[in-house]
Amino acid sequence: MPTQPSKQLETFENPNPERDYTIEISMPEFTCLCPKTGQPDFATLYLDYIPDRTCVELKSLKLYIWAYRNEGAFHEAVTNKILGDLVAATAPRYMRLRAEFYVRGGVFTTVTAEHRKPGFASPPPAPRTDAQDTLHAELAGDEPPVATRNPTPGRSRTENASTSSRFRMLARSPRSDSPATAVPENEKRMPTRSAAAPPPAAPAPTPRKPVYVGIDLGTSSCRVVAIDDKGELLAQAGAPIPLPVKSENQITQDPLLWWKAVSASLTQLIKEIGPDRIAALAVDGTSGTLLLTDAKGVPVTPALMYNDARAVAEAENLLSLASPNSGAHGASSSLAKLLWLTNKGLDRKAAHALHQADWIAGMLTGRFGHSDYNNSLKLGYDAEALRWPDWLGSLGINQDLLPEVHKPGDDIGSVSADMAKTFGLRADTRVLAGTTDGVAAFLAAGATKPGHSVTALGSTLVLKLLSDKPVFSAEHGVYSHRLLNRWLVGGASNSGGAVLLQYFKIEQMREMTPQLDPEHLTGLEYYPLPGIGERFPINDPGMQSILEPLPGDSITFFQGILEGIAGIEAHGYQLLHKLGAPKVSEIRTTGGGAQNPAWTQIRERIIGTPIKPARSELSAFGTALLAAGLVAKKIH
Repeated sequence: MPTQPSKQLETFENPNPERDYTIEISMPEFTCLCPKTGQPDFATLYLDYIPDRTCVELKSLKLYIWAYRNEGAFHEAVTNKILGDLVAATAPRYMRLRAEFYVRGGVFTTVTAEHRKPGFASPPPAPRTDAQDTLHAELAGDEPPVATRNPTPGRSRTENASTSSRFRMLARSPRSDSPATAVPENEKRMPTRSAAAPPPAAPAPTPRKPVYVGIDLGTSSCRVVAIDDKGELLAQAGAPIPLPVKSENQITQDPLLWWKAVSASLTQLIKEIGPDRIAALAVDGTSGTLLLTDAKGVPVTPALMYNDARAVAEAENLLSLASPNSGAHGASSSLAKLLWLTNKGLDRKAAHALHQADWIAGMLTGRFGHSDYNNSLKLGYDAEALRWPDWLGSLGINQDLLPEVHKPGDDIGSVSADMAKTFGLRADTRVLAGTTDGVAAFLAAGATKPGHSVTALGSTLVLKLLSDKPVFSAEHGVYSHRLLNRWLVGGASNSGGAVLLQYFKIEQMREMTPQLDPEHLTGLEYYPLPGIGERFPINDPGMQSILEPLPGDSITFFQGILEGIAGIEAHGYQLLHKLGAPKVSEIRTTGGGAQNPAWTQIRERIIGTPIKPARSELSAFGTALLAAGLVAKKIH
């Protein structure tokens, strides 16, 4: 890695020592270890200080905070230690550090420590509000947090006035489980008189219906959804995740940030629905994201993200060794990543090779080393034969790292005693094998027949087409996920919303959308990519983005990028049909791009296929359907 944690704080000269002014710094990624259990503790640190002669340099502060990741410390001690080190380094006129620790054992802890230079009599800066959290969400590519009642999948939401709420929360008002019914005439009885008639017995309490929870891990956020046994949405919550660290084709993320977001989201959801109602949970995550952990699930490597394409040489090696029908081809596959980690010797302290969803499920159960058909596909698992293939033995990897593979929705265990205590869950709450975010989005959208498809327009562009047979093509980055007796044929392009965010802010795009002209295409033949490399429909790790020529105005440029992404989508569906999948007959769309009506019109013109709204735009909703056992009833 290019940088390493350090306890050395650097400073620079205060540019305006003649006046008092306040510097406010928020650090939402602080992690240390509980000195009692060894489990990670997460906190957001809020540093407010009035400098004197020097200011703390931010990169060194980041590395300093990072250095606590593997250290055990009580909340009170570590807060005062950090404040003391900062005071020693900068000698400020005033400094305040507030550490807001996330829930552990049902308890939130906030520790505030202050320092005032002798003789400094000015009032301290006022405590900050939660407005900073809205900013974090916006920087992560999410909408500002809102609170809304009575959500309906596929319909627009109404913002609540309380937009400073830390996490988005939607909740359905409780419905009566036992509606009143008329008594048939022949069953009516006249009351009988009795001097000793006992008082009527109190009605027995109506059992509370079970709730099923889906957890979705994306690039920039976590979302959780609760549904009932009929698939009705009850509540949802979410939390941002800091964006991955990028260095050319190497893209990594600290997996502890995932757990922090999951913990925060679940805590908010449970406040609404109650912990005792949750019967089962399932998790989805980004396909191809891989990390190595020790036997206890502690990460020994950063997570190599789904679009990390560093394993070019390893992918070349796989071409000659892996089956042509394997989903493990390409530099961004999890198997290529595992080979890269092995070649670097980073597997020596590892016990498990896990995907994003696998690791979160392990955190919930305390049992690591489990995965599912869909996440394991890019690790080389043969979803047709339902086993790890023999050719894996020729790769030189430690096969003991490979997870035990389950059918999505299979029971993999109950929540651990620690998790039950942390979230207040019943000890018999089940954790079911999950899936990938793309498959979860398909399940949520409501596509049910061969030829029906789902396009996910999120940070990346993901196509899933329901087919009666699998289709694989390493040459084009095409693979198939098993879904009961059907297959989801598709691929994932690196193009998508991440490209748009490189050039426009969310508010800019909202303002420009009404000015787009879907009836008249620009003619710009763009192939928008966020960086070097493409996976599908062109599998080329060295491919460059094509965004030339540049037009004279931003609106035309914006529309040109939208058309370029739509062109990639059209190319993808044409390729799938050419390779043997059904011709696409209906498209449903999930992701942020589904909310742009002009883009939908552009896509219909370019693809030539009707586009319908998704039942739900939340991958977590599809994973909740999996947790509730409802998938088999919907796919035919």
